[in-house]
Amino acid sequence: MKQRRILMHLAFWAAYALYDGYLGAPMAGSSFAGLSFWERLQLGYTAEACLLVLKIPAVYFVLYVLVPRYFRNKLLWQLFAGLLMTTIFVALVNQTVWYKIIYPFIYKVSSPEPAVNMAHAVFRWLWSSFDILMLLGVTTALKFFRYRLSAAEKEKQLVEEKLQSELNFLRAQTNPHFLFNTLNNLYHLARKQSTDTPEAILKLSDLLRFMLYDCATTSIRISQEIKVIRDYLELERLRYGDRLQADFQVDLEDENETISPLLLLPFVENAFKHGASESRGETWVRIALRVKNGQLNFRVENEKSPGAGIFTEGIGLKNVKRQLELIYPKYALILDNQEDSFIVDLNIPSISNDQT
Repeated sequence: MKQRRILMHLAFWAAYALYDGYLGAPMAGSSFAGLSFWERLQLGYTAEACLLVLKIPAVYFVLYVLVPRYFRNKLLWQLFAGLLMTTIFVALVNQTVWYKIIYPFIYKVSSPEPAVNMAHAVFRWLWSSFDILMLLGVTTALKFFRYRLSAAEKEKQLVEEKLQSELNFLRAQTNPHFLFNTLNNLYHLARKQSTDTPEAILKLSDLLRFMLYDCATTSIRISQEIKVIRDYLELERLRYGDRLQADFQVDLEDENETISPLLLLPFVENAFKHGASESRGETWVRIALRVKNGQLNFRVENEKSPGAGIFTEGIGLKNVKRQLELIYPKYALILDNQEDSFIVDLNIPSISNDQT
């Protein structure tokens, strides 16, 4: 990064020297009648090299002394006054360089005495002042622009860090919530002294491994999310046995499509929490996932006991809705609370491109 800045500074001064040296080359006058175009250019660039010895320190004095002192403290009048004073001082020294060095030693012409040719002296001073003020103005404007870009980048970084912190907090809430529900399943199996308990513990171990390691990233392959849902369904089948009909249909165009981790599982959890767990007889859960051209449709439907009451969103659904707002702001979510079933319909127009 530092090397890049040095190269940018060198490129700026090279471009400025080429431009200003050309403007200052003696293209007219009887004193240079015998010189070719390239010889006159050489004189101009030699003179410019002498003047850069004054201009470069003046520019960096403004950029690294005046601007940090006054601009960052919003003392704009003091900054403007500093620019003018620097311009006047450098122009006066510039004038001396022209009369004492450039005219006699580089151009090798008689130096017009300022006291005799006042008009020439005033013109030369005005030209030098304009040249220096323009240089200081342009470089200061570039410095302001860089400040603005830096401030915008920091603001963007702070927003991203804030959003990421909120996402991490939401996931930190969701994981214990999921663990609690899964341990509850194990508790029911253990109470019945089911032979499926060891298998359930193994499934739970796989899910926890996924949460600890794979969910540490901002995105995972959607095939990984599908596997987690299938493992969770297996746990629920072990708990409910034959009285549960759980159907999971997948229509996936690209298994390498990515998605934010644990975004779909809370909807599946919710289907069992407010469906199968409240039913004493046979019950069903239907899940359908379709991803085509990056567009995701996820539908979860579960049976609900008649008269089960008004559905209220728990921490799992609230968290996942907030995650959707942060990561996929163009999402559409429909929660349809019917008399005998509850339906979740999620649509994300672009699961890979909308992520923050």
